[in-house]
Amino acid sequence: MKTKAISSIFVLFTIVTGLIAMSPASFADYLHPIHSAYADHHSVTITPVSGSGSGPGCELTDNGCFSPNTVTVYAGSLIIFSNTDNVKHTFTSGSPSDDVIGTEFNSGMLEPGTSFEWTAENVGEFAYFDMIHPWMQGTIIVQDGGDKTHSEKETHTEEVIEEPVKEEVIEEPVKVEEVMKNVAVIEQVVEEPVAAPQESSEEGGGCLIATATYGSELAPQVQMLREIRDNQLMNTESGSAFMTTFNEAYYSFSPYIADMERENPVFKEIVKAGLTPMLSTLTIMESAETESEVLGLGLSVIALNLGMYVGLPAFGIVKAIQFRKN
Repeated sequence: MKTKAISSIFVLFTIVTGLIAMSPASFADYLHPIHSAYADHHSVTITPVSGSGSGPGCELTDNGCFSPNTVTVYAGSLIIFSNTDNVKHTFTSGSPSDDVIGTEFNSGMLEPGTSFEWTAENVGEFAYFDMIHPWMQGTIIVQDGGDKTHSEKETHTEEVIEEPVKEEVIEEPVKVEEVMKNVAVIEQVVEEPVAAPQESSEEGGGCLIATATYGSELAPQVQMLREIRDNQLMNTESGSAFMTTFNEAYYSFSPYIADMERENPVFKEIVKAGLTPMLSTLTIMESAETESEVLGLGLSVIALNLGMYVGLPAFGIVKAIQFRKN
Protein backbone atom coordinates (compact mmCIF):
# COMPACT_ATOMS: atom_id res chain seq x y z
CA MET A 1 0.00 0.00 0.00
CA LYS A 2 2.82 2.37 0.83
CA THR A 3 4.48 1.64 -2.50
CA LYS A 4 1.25 2.35 -4.39
CA ALA A 5 0.68 5.59 -2.48
CA ILE A 6 4.23 6.76 -3.16
CA SER A 7 3.86 5.83 -6.85
CA SER A 8 0.59 7.77 -7.11
CA ILE A 9 2.12 10.86 -5.52
CA PHE A 10 5.12 10.63 -7.84
CA VAL A 11 2.88 10.37 -10.94
CA LEU A 12 0.76 13.32 -9.78
CA PHE A 13 3.89 15.38 -9.09
CA THR A 14 5.26 14.48 -12.53
CA ILE A 15 2.05 15.62 -14.29
CA VAL A 16 1.95 18.93 -12.43
CA THR A 17 5.65 19.53 -13.13
CA GLY A 18 5.00 18.74 -16.81
CA LEU A 19 2.24 21.32 -17.01
CA ILE A 20 4.52 23.94 -15.52
CA ALA A 21 7.47 23.11 -17.76
CA MET A 22 5.55 22.81 -21.03
CA SER A 23 3.47 25.96 -20.61
CA PRO A 24 4.66 28.12 -17.69
CA ALA A 25 2.90 31.25 -18.78
CA SER A 26 -0.45 29.55 -19.30
CA PHE A 27 -0.23 27.77 -15.95
CA ALA A 28 0.76 30.98 -14.17
CA ASP A 29 -2.19 32.75 -15.76
CA TYR A 30 -4.40 29.83 -14.72
CA LEU A 31 -3.36 30.30 -11.10
CA HIS A 32 -3.33 34.09 -11.25
CA PRO A 33 -5.81 35.43 -13.84
CA ILE A 34 -4.85 38.72 -15.45
CA HIS A 35 -6.70 41.68 -13.97
CA SER A 36 -9.37 43.39 -16.04
CA ALA A 37 -7.30 46.57 -16.15
CA TYR A 38 -4.49 44.69 -17.89
CA ALA A 39 -4.91 44.40 -21.64
CA ASP A 40 -4.35 40.81 -22.76
CA HIS A 41 -5.02 41.44 -26.45
CA HIS A 42 -3.29 43.39 -29.20
CA SER A 43 -5.93 46.14 -29.28
CA VAL A 44 -7.75 48.09 -26.58
CA THR A 45 -10.72 50.41 -27.09
CA ILE A 46 -11.14 53.48 -24.88
CA THR A 47 -14.46 55.36 -24.89
CA PRO A 48 -15.76 58.42 -23.01
CA VAL A 49 -18.23 57.68 -20.25
CA SER A 50 -21.70 58.72 -21.36
CA GLY A 51 -22.52 62.23 -20.14
CA SER A 52 -18.97 62.97 -18.99
CA GLY A 53 -18.75 65.97 -21.31
CA SER A 54 -21.74 67.74 -19.76
CA GLY A 55 -19.68 69.11 -16.86
CA PRO A 56 -17.08 68.27 -14.19
CA GLY A 57 -17.85 65.49 -11.75
CA CYS A 58 -16.96 62.24 -13.50
CA GLU A 59 -13.30 62.68 -12.49
CA LEU A 60 -14.36 62.29 -8.84
CA THR A 61 -15.93 58.86 -9.36
CA ASP A 62 -14.15 55.50 -9.07
CA ASN A 63 -14.63 54.75 -12.77
CA GLY A 64 -13.41 58.15 -13.99
CA CYS A 65 -14.41 59.84 -17.25
CA PHE A 66 -13.11 57.21 -19.70
CA SER A 67 -13.80 53.50 -19.98
CA PRO A 68 -11.37 52.13 -19.02
CA ASN A 69 -9.88 55.15 -17.29
CA THR A 70 -6.52 53.45 -16.69
CA VAL A 71 -5.25 50.68 -18.95
CA THR A 72 -2.00 48.70 -19.08
CA VAL A 73 -0.76 47.32 -22.41
CA TYR A 74 2.42 45.97 -23.99
CA ALA A 75 4.51 47.96 -26.45
CA GLY A 76 3.16 47.46 -29.96
CA SER A 77 -0.48 47.31 -28.87
CA LEU A 78 -3.13 49.23 -30.82
CA ILE A 79 -5.15 51.74 -28.80
CA ILE A 80 -8.50 52.68 -30.34
CA PHE A 81 -10.10 55.89 -29.07
CA SER A 82 -13.78 55.64 -30.00
CA ASN A 83 -16.19 58.52 -29.43
CA THR A 84 -19.37 56.70 -28.44
CA ASP A 85 -20.79 59.83 -26.81
CA ASN A 86 -23.23 62.26 -28.43
CA VAL A 87 -20.86 65.27 -28.26
CA LYS A 88 -17.40 66.00 -29.66
CA HIS A 89 -14.31 64.80 -27.79
CA THR A 90 -10.54 64.75 -28.23
CA PHE A 91 -7.96 62.26 -26.99
CA THR A 92 -4.72 64.17 -26.45
CA SER A 93 -1.58 63.00 -24.66
CA GLY A 94 -0.42 65.14 -21.75
CA SER A 95 -2.39 67.03 -19.12
CA PRO A 96 -4.17 70.41 -19.15
CA SER A 97 -1.34 72.02 -17.14
CA ASP A 98 1.40 70.99 -19.59
CA ASP A 99 3.02 73.63 -21.80
CA VAL A 100 3.30 71.17 -24.67
CA ILE A 101 0.61 68.57 -25.33
CA GLY A 102 -0.05 65.96 -27.99
CA THR A 103 3.55 64.77 -28.28
CA GLU A 104 2.54 61.10 -28.26
CA PHE A 105 -0.89 61.32 -29.88
CA ASN A 106 -3.65 63.81 -30.63
CA SER A 107 -6.92 62.72 -32.19
CA GLY A 108 -8.14 66.22 -32.96
CA MET A 109 -11.88 66.81 -32.61
CA LEU A 110 -13.75 63.52 -32.99
CA GLU A 111 -17.37 63.71 -34.04
CA PRO A 112 -19.81 61.30 -32.36
CA GLY A 113 -19.43 57.84 -33.87
CA THR A 114 -15.86 58.36 -35.12
CA SER A 115 -12.60 56.91 -33.79
CA PHE A 116 -8.83 57.42 -33.73
CA GLU A 117 -6.06 54.81 -33.52
CA TRP A 118 -2.62 54.99 -31.90
CA THR A 119 0.06 52.32 -31.65
CA ALA A 120 1.87 52.31 -28.29
CA GLU A 121 5.54 52.12 -29.31
CA ASN A 122 7.29 53.75 -26.34
CA VAL A 123 7.40 52.21 -22.85
CA GLY A 124 6.18 54.44 -20.03
CA GLU A 125 3.14 55.99 -18.38
CA PHE A 126 1.19 58.40 -20.57
CA ALA A 127 -1.49 60.73 -19.26
CA TYR A 128 -4.13 61.96 -21.69
CA PHE A 129 -7.16 64.23 -21.56
CA ASP A 130 -9.97 65.78 -23.58
CA MET A 131 -9.08 69.31 -24.75
CA ILE A 132 -12.77 70.23 -25.11
CA HIS A 133 -13.69 68.86 -21.68
CA PRO A 134 -10.35 69.06 -19.82
CA TRP A 135 -11.64 67.53 -16.58
CA MET A 136 -11.77 64.24 -18.50
CA GLN A 137 -8.36 62.65 -17.91
CA GLY A 138 -6.99 59.10 -18.11
CA THR A 139 -3.75 57.10 -18.10
CA ILE A 140 -2.18 54.54 -20.44
CA ILE A 141 0.67 52.41 -19.05
CA VAL A 142 2.85 50.79 -21.72
CA GLN A 143 5.10 47.91 -20.61
CA ASP A 144 7.85 46.14 -22.49
CA GLY A 145 6.52 42.84 -23.79
CA GLY A 146 9.76 41.79 -25.52
CA ASP A 147 9.16 39.34 -28.36
CA LYS A 148 6.13 37.81 -26.67
CA THR A 149 2.49 38.44 -27.46
CA HIS A 150 0.01 39.39 -24.76
CA SER A 151 -1.16 35.83 -24.21
CA GLU A 152 2.46 34.60 -23.97
CA LYS A 153 3.64 37.24 -21.47
CA GLU A 154 4.18 35.93 -17.95
CA THR A 155 2.32 37.83 -15.25
CA HIS A 156 3.36 35.82 -12.16
CA THR A 157 6.54 33.84 -12.68
CA GLU A 158 8.04 33.46 -9.23
CA GLU A 159 6.71 29.92 -8.76
CA VAL A 160 7.67 28.91 -12.31
CA ILE A 161 11.27 30.07 -12.00
CA GLU A 162 11.83 28.34 -8.67
CA GLU A 163 10.27 25.02 -9.69
CA PRO A 164 12.93 22.43 -10.67
CA VAL A 165 12.32 20.67 -13.97
CA LYS A 166 13.02 16.93 -14.02
CA GLU A 167 13.99 14.88 -17.05
CA GLU A 168 10.89 12.69 -16.65
CA VAL A 169 8.75 15.68 -17.66
CA ILE A 170 9.86 15.45 -21.30
CA GLU A 171 8.63 11.89 -21.60
CA GLU A 172 5.31 12.51 -19.85
CA PRO A 173 2.43 13.30 -22.29
CA VAL A 174 0.79 16.57 -21.36
CA LYS A 175 -2.52 17.83 -22.74
CA VAL A 176 -1.74 21.50 -23.16
CA GLU A 177 -5.03 22.08 -25.00
CA GLU A 178 -6.98 21.42 -21.81
CA VAL A 179 -4.95 24.00 -19.90
CA MET A 180 -5.48 26.60 -22.64
CA LYS A 181 -9.23 25.93 -22.59
CA ASN A 182 -9.29 26.55 -18.85
CA VAL A 183 -7.35 29.79 -19.32
CA ALA A 184 -9.82 30.90 -22.00
CA VAL A 185 -12.74 30.20 -19.66
CA ILE A 186 -11.10 32.18 -16.86
CA GLU A 187 -10.44 35.15 -19.16
CA GLN A 188 -14.15 35.32 -19.97
CA VAL A 189 -15.12 35.78 -16.34
CA VAL A 190 -16.37 39.28 -15.61
CA GLU A 191 -14.02 40.85 -13.10
CA GLU A 192 -14.52 43.75 -10.73
CA PRO A 193 -13.85 47.23 -12.18
CA VAL A 194 -10.57 48.85 -11.27
CA ALA A 195 -10.61 52.00 -9.19
CA ALA A 196 -8.85 54.61 -11.26
CA PRO A 197 -6.04 56.57 -9.63
CA GLN A 198 -6.97 59.99 -8.41
CA GLU A 199 -6.36 62.49 -11.18
CA SER A 200 -5.56 66.13 -10.86
CA SER A 201 -8.06 68.03 -8.77
CA GLU A 202 -7.94 70.91 -11.15
CA GLU A 203 -11.47 71.53 -12.41
CA GLY A 204 -10.63 73.22 -15.67
CA GLY A 205 -8.08 72.94 -18.42
CA GLY A 206 -4.82 74.72 -19.02
CA CYS A 207 -4.60 78.26 -20.35
CA LEU A 208 -2.60 77.21 -23.39
CA ILE A 209 -2.38 80.56 -25.17
CA ALA A 210 -1.64 82.57 -22.02
CA THR A 211 0.97 80.02 -20.88
CA ALA A 212 2.74 80.17 -24.24
CA THR A 213 2.51 83.97 -24.26
CA TYR A 214 3.96 84.59 -20.81
CA GLY A 215 6.35 81.65 -20.81
CA SER A 216 5.11 79.69 -17.79
CA GLU A 217 1.92 78.57 -16.09
CA LEU A 218 3.30 80.24 -12.94
CA ALA A 219 3.24 83.67 -14.58
CA PRO A 220 0.98 86.15 -12.67
CA GLN A 221 -1.28 86.64 -15.70
CA VAL A 222 -1.86 82.90 -16.06
CA GLN A 223 -2.46 82.48 -12.34
CA MET A 224 -5.04 85.28 -12.42
CA LEU A 225 -6.94 83.52 -15.20
CA ARG A 226 -6.88 80.23 -13.27
CA GLU A 227 -8.11 81.86 -10.06
CA ILE A 228 -10.99 83.60 -11.82
CA ARG A 229 -11.98 80.37 -13.50
CA ASP A 230 -11.73 78.18 -10.38
CA ASN A 231 -12.92 80.63 -7.70
CA GLN A 232 -15.62 82.56 -9.55
CA LEU A 233 -16.81 80.79 -12.69
CA MET A 234 -16.63 77.10 -11.73
CA ASN A 235 -18.38 77.71 -8.40
CA THR A 236 -21.59 78.95 -10.03
CA GLU A 237 -24.08 77.29 -12.37
CA SER A 238 -23.98 80.03 -15.00
CA GLY A 239 -20.17 80.18 -14.85
CA SER A 240 -19.85 76.40 -15.29
CA ALA A 241 -22.23 76.48 -18.25
CA PHE A 242 -20.21 79.28 -19.83
CA MET A 243 -16.92 77.43 -19.33
CA THR A 244 -18.30 74.27 -20.95
CA THR A 245 -19.31 76.21 -24.07
CA PHE A 246 -16.12 78.27 -24.03
CA ASN A 247 -13.84 75.22 -23.71
CA GLU A 248 -15.46 73.53 -26.69
CA ALA A 249 -14.55 76.50 -28.88
CA TYR A 250 -11.27 77.47 -27.18
CA TYR A 251 -9.56 74.08 -27.33
CA SER A 252 -10.41 73.68 -31.01
CA PHE A 253 -7.83 76.33 -31.96
CA SER A 254 -5.72 77.23 -28.90
CA PRO A 255 -3.13 74.40 -29.32
CA TYR A 256 -2.29 75.68 -32.80
CA ILE A 257 -1.98 79.31 -31.60
CA ALA A 258 0.27 78.20 -28.73
CA ASP A 259 2.52 76.25 -31.11
CA MET A 260 2.79 79.25 -33.44
CA GLU A 261 3.81 81.45 -30.51
CA ARG A 262 6.63 79.10 -29.56
CA GLU A 263 7.89 79.01 -33.13
CA ASN A 264 7.54 82.74 -33.91
CA PRO A 265 8.64 85.30 -31.28
CA VAL A 266 7.14 88.19 -33.28
CA PHE A 267 3.74 86.51 -33.33
CA LYS A 268 4.10 85.88 -29.59
CA GLU A 269 4.53 89.62 -28.93
CA ILE A 270 1.51 90.42 -31.09
CA VAL A 271 -0.62 87.99 -29.09
CA LYS A 272 0.71 89.45 -25.83
CA ALA A 273 -0.30 92.95 -26.93
CA GLY A 274 -3.74 91.67 -27.86
CA LEU A 275 -4.26 89.89 -24.54
CA THR A 276 -3.37 92.85 -22.34
CA PRO A 277 -6.71 94.75 -22.71
CA MET A 278 -8.70 91.55 -22.11
CA LEU A 279 -6.75 90.74 -18.94
CA SER A 280 -7.46 94.25 -17.65
CA THR A 281 -11.21 93.79 -18.08
CA LEU A 282 -11.16 90.35 -16.45
CA THR A 283 -9.95 91.81 -13.16
CA ILE A 284 -13.56 92.98 -12.70
CA MET A 285 -14.54 89.33 -12.17
CA GLU A 286 -12.34 89.00 -9.08
CA SER A 287 -15.03 90.65 -6.95
CA ALA A 288 -17.86 88.37 -8.16
CA GLU A 289 -19.04 85.91 -5.52
CA THR A 290 -22.74 85.17 -5.96
CA GLU A 291 -24.57 83.73 -8.96
CA SER A 292 -26.07 87.10 -9.87
CA GLU A 293 -22.73 88.90 -9.57
CA VAL A 294 -20.98 86.37 -11.81
CA LEU A 295 -23.76 86.66 -14.37
CA GLY A 296 -23.92 90.48 -14.30
CA LEU A 297 -20.19 91.16 -14.24
CA GLY A 298 -19.57 88.38 -16.74
CA LEU A 299 -21.93 89.95 -19.27
CA SER A 300 -20.25 93.31 -18.67
CA VAL A 301 -16.81 91.83 -19.37
CA ILE A 302 -18.09 90.17 -22.53
CA ALA A 303 -19.59 93.47 -23.71
CA LEU A 304 -16.33 95.34 -23.02
CA ASN A 305 -14.27 92.82 -24.95
CA LEU A 306 -16.70 92.81 -27.87
CA GLY A 307 -16.44 96.58 -27.95
CA MET A 308 -12.62 96.54 -27.89
CA TYR A 309 -11.94 93.65 -30.23
CA VAL A 310 -14.91 93.94 -32.60
CA GLY A 311 -16.60 97.34 -32.18
CA LEU A 312 -13.53 99.59 -32.34
CA PRO A 313 -11.95 97.83 -35.36
CA ALA A 314 -15.30 97.86 -37.18
CA PHE A 315 -15.77 101.56 -36.41
CA GLY A 316 -12.27 102.31 -37.65
CA ILE A 317 -12.85 100.40 -40.88
CA VAL A 318 -16.11 102.25 -41.53
CA LYS A 319 -14.47 105.62 -40.92
CA ALA A 320 -11.59 104.72 -43.20
CA ILE A 321 -13.97 103.76 -45.98
CA GLN A 322 -15.93 107.00 -45.55
CA PHE A 323 -12.72 109.04 -45.52
CA ARG A 324 -11.52 107.34 -48.67
CA LYS A 325 -14.79 108.09 -50.47
CA ASN A 326 -14.61 111.76 -49.53
